[in-house]
Amino acid sequence: MTDPVPRRTAPADLDPLADLFDRLWHVAHSGHVPPELEALRTRPDFLRRLLGFGDGLRVIGPVGKPQGFAAVVGNHLDQLYVAQQLWGTGAARVLMDDALARIAAAGHRTAVLECNVHNLRAAAMYRKSGWTERGVERVMLDSAAGPFGLDCLVFDRAL
Repeated sequence: MTDPVPRRTAPADLDPLADLFDRLWHVAHSGHVPPELEALRTRPDFLRRLLGFGDGLRVIGPVGKPQGFAAVVGNHLDQLYVAQQLWGTGAARVLMDDALARIAAAGHRTAVLECNVHNLRAAAMYRKSGWTERGVERVMLDSAAGPFGLDCLVFDRAL
C-alpha cells in the first residue's frame, strides 16, 4: 500500500476489521494481560467495540479489505492497529496523524493514549512520534463484562 489515506468505515469493512482487530490484539497482548481479560477479548467483542466507536473510527485500505484503523474517543487515541505487513511503512503514523488532527479539530489541546506495559514496539513508536510518557497508571478498559482495570503506560501529547 502506498500513501494510505484514512477514511470512514464502510459496512463492508466491519467483519474483516473485527478479524484484523482480533488477530492484532492477540499478537500484542496474549500472555501479557490477565487471563480474565484475554478471555473477554473475543471476535464478537472486537466487533462490538468497533461498532461503539461510530464516527470516531477511521481505516486504511480498500473497502472490504481494511489494513489498519485508529479509533478516537474524545481526546483519547483509543485504538491504533495496522496489519503486520505494514509495520515499519509509516501507515501507523498516517493513522495517528489523522487521529491527532481530529482530536485537535474537536477543540482538545492534549491527546492521551494507553499502551500495554509489555508492548515495547508500540511504546517506542509513540515516543519516536512525539508522545510523552506519563508513567504507569491504572486504566479502566472497556469489556463486555464492564470496566476492567489494567496497569498501562500512559502517554500524552500537546496539540
